[in-house]
Amino acid sequence: MSLLQRSTFRFALRVALPVLLVLAASIAFMIFSLAEMAGEVDRIDGVAKERSAGAAVDAYLKRLREIHGDYAVWDDGAVKLAGEIDKSFAESNFKEGTRSGVFFDAAYLLDENGENVFAFRRGGVASRGALEEFGSPLQAMILSLAGRHAPFDSKVGMMKDRSGSIAAVAVGSIFPATESKPRPVGQPRLLVLAHVLDEFTIRKMGEDFVIEGMSLSLDPEIGHRGTVLLDPGNNSIGALTWAQGSRGGEAYSRVAPMAYLTLTAIGLTVLFLLGIGYFNLVAVRRRERQAVHDANHDGLTGLPNRVALIRTLEVAVRRPRAPPLTVLFLDLDRFKEVNDSYGHQIGDRLLQRVALGFGAICSRWGQLARVGGDEFALVLNSGASVSAAEDLGNRLVNYLNGPIVIDDRVISIGTSVGIAVADEKGITADELLRRADVAMYQAKELGRSRVAFYDWSIDAEKTDRKRLANELREALEADALHLVYQPIFEAQTMRLAQVEALLRWTHASQGPIPPDLFISIAEESGLMDAVGDWVLRHACRDAVQWPTVRLAINVSPVQFRNPGFDRALAGILRDSGLPASRLEIEMTETNMVTFPERAQNIVASLRALGVSVALDDFGTGYSSIGYLRRFSFDKLKIDRSLVHGVSVDPETRRLCEATIALGLALDLEVTAEGIEFEADAEILRQAGCSYLQGFAFARPMSAAAIKELLAAGATPAGASLHEA
Repeated sequence: MSLLQRSTFRFALRVALPVLLVLAASIAFMIFSLAEMAGEVDRIDGVAKERSAGAAVDAYLKRLREIHGDYAVWDDGAVKLAGEIDKSFAESNFKEGTRSGVFFDAAYLLDENGENVFAFRRGGVASRGALEEFGSPLQAMILSLAGRHAPFDSKVGMMKDRSGSIAAVAVGSIFPATESKPRPVGQPRLLVLAHVLDEFTIRKMGEDFVIEGMSLSLDPEIGHRGTVLLDPGNNSIGALTWAQGSRGGEAYSRVAPMAYLTLTAIGLTVLFLLGIGYFNLVAVRRRERQAVHDANHDGLTGLPNRVALIRTLEVAVRRPRAPPLTVLFLDLDRFKEVNDSYGHQIGDRLLQRVALGFGAICSRWGQLARVGGDEFALVLNSGASVSAAEDLGNRLVNYLNGPIVIDDRVISIGTSVGIAVADEKGITADELLRRADVAMYQAKELGRSRVAFYDWSIDAEKTDRKRLANELREALEADALHLVYQPIFEAQTMRLAQVEALLRWTHASQGPIPPDLFISIAEESGLMDAVGDWVLRHACRDAVQWPTVRLAINVSPVQFRNPGFDRALAGILRDSGLPASRLEIEMTETNMVTFPERAQNIVASLRALGVSVALDDFGTGYSSIGYLRRFSFDKLKIDRSLVHGVSVDPETRRLCEATIALGLALDLEVTAEGIEFEADAEILRQAGCSYLQGFAFARPMSAAAIKELLAAGATPAGASLHEA
C-alpha cells in the first residue's frame, strides 16, 4: 500500500468518521442547549440584578461614609464644633450642605452626652434631633462606637425616619485630621449625616448599575422580587425592585435562527476542513521529516550536528569493530581573528566554504559533523585503519594551508586535528569525543596546523597539574612556601646592593617543585594573585631587616591584570614598614606586549608610589626599543641567555655590549643576571654594567643567610658559602 493510500485510510478512520459523528451529536445537543440556555439566562439575569442592587446599596452607603469622613475628620471642624460651637461655621458647612442635598440632606451634631447640639434638614433647622428622627436603629449604631472612638470610625446603615421614608445614615466621631492637633479627651462629639432614598436617588442608582425600572418599595414582603433593605437591627424596612422580564426568552428568539444557520455553516465548514486536512496530511508528514532533519543538522553548513554525531558514536562504540573505532576532532586556527577583522558574515561564509571542502575530502571516510562554532568532528567508517586516519587528518590540515578568497579578501587560517581511537571496551561516545578534543588541543599546543593522537599522558599531565594546583592551594593556606634571596652586587665596588626574592616550594612527597612549573600552575588555576600577595608580604617583611639593601620582586602578568594591584602593593608597604624607595618591581616583556595600556598605567602608578620598576629578562622576547622609550623604566635586566659565553664568543660579547650601551643611552641602570664566571663579569663590568648577579658571586640563600652576609661585610666570597 502506497503512502497516499495508507494516509487516506488512516485519515478516514481516525479523523473523518469521528468528526462526522461528533458533528451530528453536536447539532442535537445544540438544539437542546438553546432551550436550557433560555431558562439559565433568566436565572442568571435575576441573580445579576439582585447582586447589582446589593452593590448599588453598598456603594451608596460607602459614598456616604466617605463624605462623613471628610466632614468629621477635619482640623477646622474639630475646633469649631467643640465646646460652644461656631454657629456661622455650622450653618455654612452643614446647613447649606443639606440645602443642595447632593451629599446629604440632613446633618446632626450630638455632644459628649448624646444630646442634640444642632439639627439641619433640607436647608433649614430640623424640628427633631437625630435620635428622635431615627430612633433605636441609630441608637444601636452609636452604641457600637462606644469605647472605640477614633478618626474615620463612622458606621453607616439604612433606617426609616419619623415620616416613614428610608434614609442612609452615617454616624461617627469628630477628630482633627492632623495628628499634632489636640484630640478630644474622653467621649468625642458625634456627627450624624443622612440622605433619604428619594426617587432621584433610586433612578440614579439604577442607571449607574444598569438595573432597568429600579424602584423603592416600603413593603418588606415584596423582597422575593428584589433586594431587601435591612436596618442596623436586621429588621426589614423595604426593598429595591426592578422591571421583570424574560431575557432568556428574548435571547432564544434572537439566537435560534442564527444558531440553526450557524449549524448549517459549521457542517459545511467541517466538510471543507476535512478536505483541506486530508490534503495537508501529506504536507505535514513531509514537514515532520524536515523537522527531524533540521534537529540533526547544522543550519549554516548543512552538516550533521553534535546530536547526530553523538547518536552515531553511541551506536558505533557498542558494535565490535576491527580495526577499532576512530574519531577525528578539528578546530580552525585563527578563526576568531577572521570574525574580529571581517565580521561574522564573512566568518559564516568561511565556515560554509570549509565545510564544503572538508565534506569533499571526508565523503567516503565517514560522518562529518559540525559540533561547535568552528569545530568539526569525523567518525570514521568501519575498516578505516589508524594510519588512514592520520593520512586523512594531514589531508585536512593541508587543505587549509593555502589561502581562501572571499569577496576579494584573502583569508589564511589553518586547522588542528586530534585523533582518538576506541582501543578499549566500555568506552562511551562522550569520552571518545572528549579524548579527540583533548588531542586537538595538544596539536594546538605543539604549534597548530598539525595532527596529534590522544594518549594517556595528556590526561595524566592535566591530572597531575590539577593535583599540584590543589596541593599548592593547601601549601599557601598552611604557609608552607618559603622565600630565598639571591644577592646582586654593584659592578665596580662589588658591594651587596640588592637582593632578588625567589619563591620556593618543597613538596612533602616530591621534594622541591621547579618554580617554572608551580608558577604556571598558579597562573592557570587562579592562585597567582594569592601567591603573589604572599610573596610581596613576606619579602617586604624580611627586607625591613636589611636597611642598606634594596629588594627586587618579579611580578607575574596575571598580577598586572588585576586592577587593584597598585593599591594592594601600597597596603603591603604600609603594613610591613618597608620604604617604597627600597622596593623594585620586575616585569617581563609579556606584560608590555599583551596589555600595553594596562602595563603603562601600572608602571606610572608604581612610580607614583616611589617604587622603582625594572624590565626583566630583556633579550628573550620582543626586545623593542619602542617599548623601552614608551615605559618609564628605572632598570634593564639582561637575561642569562645573552650573558652566557660572553667571554669566549665574540658575537655574544658584541651583542651584550650593544645591549648595555642601549640601556645606558636610555639612561637606565643595567643588571646582568646568570653570571657564572668571573671572566664574564669582568667584560660586563668594562662594558658599563651597573649590577651583577649570578652563581659566580652568590647563590640564592635564606633571609638569615643574607643577614649573616651583611654582618660579614657583604663580599661575594662570603656569599658563596650560603645556598638555599
